This record gives sequence, C-alpha cells and structure tokens, in this order.
Amino acid sequence: MELTGKVIAILEPQSFTSKKDGNVYITTVFVIETQGQYPKKVAFKVMGEDRFKGMQIVVGHNYNVSFDVESREWQGKWFTECSAWKAICIDGQNANTQQAQTASPAPAAAAAPAPAAPSGGGDDGEGEQKDDLPF
Repeated sequence: MELTGKVIAILEPQSFTSKKDGNVYITTVFVIETQGQYPKKVAFKVMGEDRFKGMQIVVGHNYNVSFDVESREWQGKWFTECSAWKAICIDGQNANTQQAQTASPAPAAAAAPAPAAPSGGGDDGEGEQKDDLPF
C-alpha cells in the first residue's frame, strides 16, 4: 500500500531484545499527516536503524510511503500496525540535499548582495546607466 503526506513527528527509537534469538532490534516510528478535506494522521513503524536512516526522513517534508498493514490479537484485543519499508521525498528537492544546504554556509559570491546603484539615477558619471539586469 502507499500513502502520501507531510511528516509531522519522528519518535525516539525503541530497542528490544528478541526472545527467539537474543538479538537487539531497533524500531523508529514517524507520523505523517495526509492532505485533503479530512486530513488523517498515520504512524509508521520502521524496523532497523539502517533502514530508517536510508529513508532520510525529515520533519516538514512530504513523502510517498510504501507500507504493509498487519493486525495481531493479544489478550482478546486486536492491534493494527503500519510497517513502512520505503519512503520517497516528493518535495522536488531531496531532503538530504536541503539539510546539507542549511548546514553549510553559502559561498561568498552568492552570499554577498549585488552592489547598489548610485542614488543619482544610476549614472556612473560617464553618461552610462548601470543596473544588475542580465539583459
């Protein structure tokens, strides 16, 4: 199944030890909110720290999430879980790229504003008009 929405929360990873083999497993839950007239919030569990890191989930970005739904009975009650196995950022720009841009300083040429034209109508003193237009 697939569902699209904006990530509104990433919960702290939880670890547990398997009773069968004694291995330690880590699960992470993230929550998305769907769009539309009646938005819904859906929590997705991701099994494995490496799988979650590979999804590059960032709060505030929109993702198309592929997942499986499973229900289990425990002590006469039923519980349903959505297990995400793939999440693709659909914001037009990869979330990892955007994180790198916000973390690193901008190049000096891009950060410095273009020099302002003199207040005397843009005349450079030799009768030519100066402006920043590319044409």
